[in-house]
Amino acid sequence: MIRIHILGSAAGGGLPQWNCACANCVAARAREIVPQTQSSIAITGDSGAGQRWFLINASPDLSRQIERMPQLQPDRDSPRNSPVAGGLLTNADIDHALGLLLLRQQETSLVVYAANETQNALAWIEGVLARFCGIEWRQISAEFQSLSGNIGFRAIQLPGSVAFQFQDETSGANALFAPSVGELTDELRDAVRSSDVVIFDGTFWSEGELGLVRPGARTAREMNHLPISDGTLDLLRRSPARRKIYTHINNTNPILMPGTRERAEIEQAGI
Repeated sequence: MIRIHILGSAAGGGLPQWNCACANCVAARAREIVPQTQSSIAITGDSGAGQRWFLINASPDLSRQIERMPQLQPDRDSPRNSPVAGGLLTNADIDHALGLLLLRQQETSLVVYAANETQNALAWIEGVLARFCGIEWRQISAEFQSLSGNIGFRAIQLPGSVAFQFQDETSGANALFAPSVGELTDELRDAVRSSDVVIFDGTFWSEGELGLVRPGARTAREMNHLPISDGTLDLLRRSPARRKIYTHINNTNPILMPGTRERAEIEQAGI
Protein backbone atom coordinates (compact mmCIF):
# COMPACT_ATOMS: atom_id res chain seq x y z
CA MET A 1 0.00 0.00 0.00
CA ILE A 2 1.27 3.45 -0.92
CA ARG A 3 1.48 5.92 1.92
CA ILE A 4 1.92 9.64 1.32
CA HIS A 5 2.82 12.18 3.98
CA ILE A 6 2.51 15.90 3.20
CA LEU A 7 5.62 17.52 4.65
CA GLY A 8 4.72 21.07 3.67
CA SER A 9 2.16 22.87 1.53
CA ALA A 10 3.43 26.44 1.13
CA ALA A 11 4.94 28.03 -1.96
CA GLY A 12 8.48 29.42 -1.96
CA GLY A 13 9.10 31.51 1.15
CA GLY A 14 6.66 29.58 3.33
CA LEU A 15 3.97 31.02 5.57
CA PRO A 16 4.76 33.49 7.00
CA GLN A 17 7.29 34.71 4.45
CA TRP A 18 10.23 36.44 6.12
CA ASN A 19 9.76 39.84 4.43
CA CYS A 20 5.98 39.93 4.05
CA ALA A 21 3.33 41.61 6.17
CA CYS A 22 0.29 40.66 4.10
CA ALA A 23 -2.86 39.70 6.02
CA ASN A 24 -2.04 35.99 5.91
CA CYS A 25 1.55 36.41 7.11
CA VAL A 26 0.44 38.68 9.96
CA ALA A 27 -2.20 36.10 10.95
CA ALA A 28 0.33 33.25 10.77
CA ARG A 29 2.77 35.11 13.03
CA ALA A 30 -0.04 35.65 15.51
CA ARG A 31 -0.95 31.93 15.20
CA GLU A 32 -4.42 32.91 14.03
CA ILE A 33 -3.81 30.60 11.07
CA VAL A 34 -1.36 27.71 11.00
CA PRO A 35 2.14 28.52 9.67
CA GLN A 36 3.22 26.28 6.80
CA THR A 37 6.57 24.97 5.59
CA GLN A 38 7.39 24.79 1.89
CA SER A 39 5.80 22.23 -0.40
CA SER A 40 7.03 18.64 -0.36
CA ILE A 41 5.71 15.13 0.19
CA ALA A 42 7.23 11.83 1.31
CA ILE A 43 6.10 8.52 -0.16
CA THR A 44 6.68 4.85 0.63
CA GLY A 45 5.36 1.49 -0.48
CA ASP A 46 6.97 -0.38 2.40
CA SER A 47 5.35 -1.56 5.61
CA GLY A 48 6.78 -2.71 8.91
CA ALA A 49 10.43 -2.23 9.83
CA GLY A 50 13.01 -0.93 7.37
CA GLN A 51 10.72 1.42 5.50
CA ARG A 52 12.28 3.40 2.65
CA TRP A 53 10.84 6.84 1.98
CA PHE A 54 11.31 9.03 -1.08
CA LEU A 55 11.03 12.81 -0.96
CA ILE A 56 9.13 14.46 -3.78
CA ASN A 57 10.88 17.82 -3.90
CA ALA A 58 13.28 18.78 -1.13
CA SER A 59 12.46 22.15 0.38
CA PRO A 60 14.73 24.45 2.38
CA ASP A 61 12.55 23.48 5.37
CA LEU A 62 13.50 19.80 5.11
CA SER A 63 15.27 19.55 8.47
CA ARG A 64 12.21 20.87 10.31
CA GLN A 65 9.95 18.60 8.28
CA ILE A 66 11.99 15.52 9.18
CA GLU A 67 11.90 16.43 12.86
CA ARG A 68 8.10 16.61 12.67
CA MET A 69 7.78 13.16 11.04
CA PRO A 70 9.18 10.29 13.12
CA GLN A 71 9.10 7.89 10.15
CA LEU A 72 11.82 9.97 8.44
CA GLN A 73 14.09 10.05 11.48
CA PRO A 74 17.09 7.72 11.99
CA ASP A 75 16.76 4.43 13.83
CA ARG A 76 18.15 4.79 17.36
CA ASP A 77 19.83 1.37 17.13
CA SER A 78 22.48 2.73 14.75
CA PRO A 79 24.46 5.98 15.07
CA ARG A 80 24.18 7.02 11.42
CA ASN A 81 21.26 5.94 9.23
CA SER A 82 18.18 7.29 7.51
CA PRO A 83 14.97 5.90 6.03
CA VAL A 84 15.23 8.55 3.28
CA ALA A 85 16.14 6.51 0.20
CA GLY A 86 16.23 9.33 -2.34
CA GLY A 87 14.21 12.02 -4.01
CA LEU A 88 12.29 13.06 -7.10
CA LEU A 89 12.24 16.64 -8.38
CA THR A 90 9.43 18.25 -10.36
CA ASN A 91 11.77 21.04 -11.50
CA ALA A 92 14.85 23.01 -10.42
CA ASP A 93 13.09 25.73 -8.42
CA ILE A 94 15.00 26.74 -5.28
CA ASP A 95 12.09 25.81 -3.01
CA HIS A 96 11.98 22.35 -4.60
CA ALA A 97 15.69 21.52 -4.66
CA LEU A 98 17.65 23.40 -2.00
CA GLY A 99 16.84 20.79 0.62
CA LEU A 100 19.10 18.33 -1.21
CA LEU A 101 22.05 20.17 0.32
CA LEU A 102 20.72 19.37 3.78
CA LEU A 103 21.17 15.65 3.01
CA ARG A 104 24.89 16.03 2.27
CA GLN A 105 25.94 13.97 5.33
CA GLN A 106 24.41 10.84 3.78
CA GLU A 107 26.81 7.88 3.80
CA THR A 108 26.20 6.93 0.15
CA SER A 109 25.42 8.88 -3.02
CA LEU A 110 22.09 10.66 -2.94
CA VAL A 111 19.71 9.11 -5.49
CA VAL A 112 17.61 11.74 -7.29
CA TYR A 113 15.17 11.23 -10.17
CA ALA A 114 14.72 14.29 -12.40
CA ALA A 115 14.34 15.45 -15.98
CA ASN A 116 17.50 16.24 -17.92
CA GLU A 117 16.65 19.95 -17.86
CA THR A 118 16.42 19.86 -14.08
CA GLN A 119 19.67 17.96 -13.75
CA ASN A 120 21.46 20.50 -15.95
CA ALA A 121 20.02 23.46 -14.04
CA LEU A 122 21.18 21.95 -10.76
CA ALA A 123 24.78 21.34 -11.80
CA TRP A 124 25.79 23.76 -9.04
CA ILE A 125 24.13 21.57 -6.41
CA GLU A 126 25.86 18.54 -7.91
CA GLY A 127 29.16 20.40 -7.52
CA VAL A 128 28.52 21.12 -3.85
CA LEU A 129 27.39 17.57 -3.07
CA ALA A 130 30.42 16.15 -4.88
CA ARG A 131 32.49 17.24 -1.86
CA PHE A 132 30.18 15.30 0.45
CA CYS A 133 27.97 12.32 -0.42
CA GLY A 134 27.72 12.95 -4.15
CA ILE A 135 24.55 12.71 -6.22
CA GLU A 136 23.38 9.86 -8.43
CA TRP A 137 21.03 11.23 -11.07
CA ARG A 138 18.42 8.88 -12.45
CA GLN A 139 16.24 9.35 -15.49
CA ILE A 140 12.47 9.73 -15.48
CA SER A 141 10.07 8.46 -18.11
CA ALA A 142 6.59 9.05 -19.45
CA GLU A 143 6.02 5.33 -18.91
CA PHE A 144 5.60 3.77 -15.49
CA GLN A 145 8.89 2.66 -13.93
CA SER A 146 9.62 1.02 -10.59
CA LEU A 147 10.58 3.23 -7.65
CA SER A 148 10.61 1.08 -4.52
CA GLY A 149 8.58 -1.67 -2.94
CA ASN A 150 5.34 -1.88 -4.89
CA ILE A 151 5.41 1.71 -6.19
CA GLY A 152 5.58 2.58 -9.86
CA PHE A 153 5.74 6.14 -11.14
CA ARG A 154 5.70 8.13 -14.34
CA ALA A 155 6.45 11.73 -15.27
CA ILE A 156 3.93 13.98 -16.99
CA GLN A 157 5.66 16.74 -18.92
CA LEU A 158 4.41 20.28 -18.31
CA PRO A 159 5.84 23.68 -19.27
CA GLY A 160 8.91 24.17 -17.07
CA SER A 161 8.08 21.25 -14.81
CA VAL A 162 6.80 17.70 -14.53
CA ALA A 163 4.03 16.15 -12.48
CA PHE A 164 4.42 12.67 -11.03
CA GLN A 165 1.75 9.98 -11.01
CA PHE A 166 2.40 7.13 -8.59
CA GLN A 167 0.79 3.70 -8.83
CA ASP A 168 0.32 1.00 -6.23
CA GLU A 169 1.38 -2.01 -8.29
CA THR A 170 -0.70 -4.32 -6.10
CA SER A 171 -4.04 -2.51 -6.03
CA GLY A 172 -3.67 -0.33 -9.13
CA ALA A 173 -4.54 2.81 -7.14
CA ASN A 174 -2.98 6.04 -8.40
CA ALA A 175 -1.85 9.29 -6.76
CA LEU A 176 -0.93 12.50 -8.60
CA PHE A 177 1.49 15.17 -7.37
CA ALA A 178 1.47 18.32 -9.52
CA PRO A 179 2.72 21.41 -7.62
CA SER A 180 3.68 23.53 -10.65
CA VAL A 181 1.01 23.61 -13.33
CA GLY A 182 1.18 26.27 -16.02
CA GLU A 183 -1.04 24.44 -18.52
CA LEU A 184 -3.79 21.84 -18.32
CA THR A 185 -2.52 19.41 -20.93
CA ASP A 186 -4.61 16.46 -22.09
CA GLU A 187 -2.21 14.06 -20.38
CA LEU A 188 -2.50 15.92 -17.08
CA ARG A 189 -6.31 15.98 -17.32
CA ASP A 190 -6.27 12.22 -17.90
CA ALA A 191 -4.03 11.75 -14.85
CA VAL A 192 -6.41 13.79 -12.70
CA ARG A 193 -9.33 11.63 -13.87
CA SER A 194 -7.46 8.37 -13.22
CA SER A 195 -6.06 9.22 -9.77
CA ASP A 196 -7.55 8.32 -6.41
CA VAL A 197 -5.56 11.08 -4.69
CA VAL A 198 -4.74 14.42 -6.36
CA ILE A 199 -2.29 16.90 -4.82
CA PHE A 200 -2.39 19.92 -7.11
CA ASP A 201 -0.94 23.37 -7.69
CA GLY A 202 -2.84 25.88 -5.53
CA THR A 203 -0.24 28.66 -5.64
CA PHE A 204 -2.54 31.56 -6.48
CA TRP A 205 -6.27 32.14 -6.30
CA SER A 206 -6.31 34.83 -9.00
CA GLU A 207 -4.14 35.95 -11.90
CA GLY A 208 -3.06 39.30 -10.41
CA GLU A 209 -3.03 38.28 -6.75
CA LEU A 210 0.63 39.02 -6.04
CA GLY A 211 0.32 42.48 -7.55
CA LEU A 212 -2.10 43.44 -4.77
CA VAL A 213 0.74 43.34 -2.22
CA ARG A 214 3.69 43.99 -4.53
CA PRO A 215 2.84 46.41 -7.38
CA GLY A 216 4.42 45.38 -10.66
CA ALA A 217 4.78 41.74 -9.64
CA ARG A 218 4.45 39.05 -12.27
CA THR A 219 1.07 37.42 -12.79
CA ALA A 220 0.27 33.84 -11.85
CA ARG A 221 0.66 32.59 -15.42
CA GLU A 222 3.90 34.52 -15.88
CA MET A 223 5.22 32.46 -12.97
CA ASN A 224 3.93 29.24 -14.56
CA HIS A 225 1.00 28.70 -12.19
CA LEU A 226 -2.62 28.55 -13.32
CA PRO A 227 -4.81 30.41 -10.82
CA ILE A 228 -7.35 28.35 -8.89
CA SER A 229 -10.26 30.57 -9.92
CA ASP A 230 -9.53 30.22 -13.63
CA GLY A 231 -9.55 26.53 -14.44
CA THR A 232 -8.09 24.31 -11.73
CA LEU A 233 -11.02 24.60 -9.33
CA ASP A 234 -13.44 23.34 -11.98
CA LEU A 235 -11.02 20.56 -12.92
CA LEU A 236 -10.73 19.29 -9.35
CA ARG A 237 -14.43 19.74 -8.65
CA ARG A 238 -15.17 17.27 -11.47
CA SER A 239 -12.40 14.87 -10.47
CA PRO A 240 -13.59 11.50 -9.11
CA ALA A 241 -10.60 11.34 -6.72
CA ARG A 242 -11.51 10.55 -3.13
CA ARG A 243 -8.90 13.02 -1.82
CA LYS A 244 -8.22 16.36 -3.55
CA ILE A 245 -5.66 18.66 -1.98
CA TYR A 246 -4.16 22.00 -2.99
CA THR A 247 -0.44 22.46 -2.32
CA HIS A 248 2.33 25.00 -3.03
CA ILE A 249 -0.04 27.69 -1.71
CA ASN A 250 1.40 31.20 -1.82
CA ASN A 251 1.33 33.30 1.35
CA THR A 252 -1.00 35.79 -0.38
CA ASN A 253 -3.67 33.22 -1.27
CA PRO A 254 -7.04 33.96 0.41
CA ILE A 255 -7.86 30.24 0.73
CA LEU A 256 -5.47 30.18 3.69
CA MET A 257 -7.85 32.31 5.75
CA PRO A 258 -10.88 30.53 7.28
CA GLY A 259 -14.17 32.27 6.61
CA THR A 260 -13.25 33.77 3.26
CA ARG A 261 -15.41 33.31 0.18
CA GLU A 262 -12.48 31.65 -1.59
CA ARG A 263 -11.95 29.13 1.21
CA ALA A 264 -15.66 28.30 1.18
CA GLU A 265 -15.57 27.67 -2.58
CA ILE A 266 -12.81 25.08 -2.40
CA GLU A 267 -14.37 23.37 0.61
CA GLN A 268 -17.71 23.15 -1.20
CA ALA A 269 -15.85 21.56 -4.13
CA GLY A 270 -14.61 18.80 -1.82
CA ILE A 271 -11.00 20.03 -1.75
